[in-house]
Amino acid sequence: MTIRMFAIAAAFVSVGTFGALAQQTQPSQMQHPSGGQMTMSAESLPEECRTAVQASGQMQNMQNMPGMDMSSMMQGMQGMMANMNDAQKGYMQAMMRMHGPMMAGVMAKDSDIAFVCGMIAHHQGAIDMADVVLKTGDNAEARKMAEKTKKEQGQEIAEMKDWLKANAKKEGAQ
Repeated sequence: MTIRMFAIAAAFVSVGTFGALAQQTQPSQMQHPSGGQMTMSAESLPEECRTAVQASGQMQNMQNMPGMDMSSMMQGMQGMMANMNDAQKGYMQAMMRMHGPMMAGVMAKDSDIAFVCGMIAHHQGAIDMADVVLKTGDNAEARKMAEKTKKEQGQEIAEMKDWLKANAKKEGAQ
């Protein structure tokens, strides 16, 4: 699969996830053509992020946006995914798990909190992608980079969660 096709698939995922967020505030899941689940909520984010997103009222505003035809998008993606190998499917699943929480996280009114909440989901996506190469890859250098990514991104997630605990209430969690 070319980089262009991967980018197109990622765009479908991003737009589709945004459309699903626009229709729902409660956690929900959608079946991905590769068999995985797309999380369509802030549910996987820390409590401080969920509170900030809810307090912003943006999820309510997003409900009034025109919905996306997710069924058609998913059918189109199924055709693309039919020829993907396990690694490609794994990367797509990681991206699908990342986009919903990342997009929800940046809906906090407070810029600092929005950044941290979005980055927690983004860093978790990097960890999930590193897991794919550790499962499917065979290049020692790539595997070493994946291990380093997991360690560093995990540490940064812990730091961001600590920052939220110390600062979310000070910042008004909005």
